[in-house]
Amino acid sequence: MLFRSPSVAQMKQWKEKLGYYGTQMVQILGLKSARRWRDYADENKLQGIPPANLFMASAVVTLPQERIDSVLETMREIGALIDLDTDPEKQELHGEQQP
Repeated sequence: MLFRSPSVAQMKQWKEKLGYYGTQMVQILGLKSARRWRDYADENKLQGIPPANLFMASAVVTLPQERIDSVLETMREIGALIDLDTDPEKQELHGEQQP
């Protein structure tokens, strides 16, 4: 697979086009914290968004909700625990606060 991450400027343009706040970008990109979004949006760090995160965000803003639900159900059937509405900075799994 060939993948080149969008530039910081391109990611910021997409965020503006979507009309999203940073917290919404965190959610659609499946990031664990707002700090990670700030790292990806920092022109001095140039980390680049991983392809899986960009794929997820693109799917969330493109696909109808029924299709997203179908993919999430498949993930759950495989064994994943996933809730797109849970704040990743406050989530608890199996009774333990996650780092």
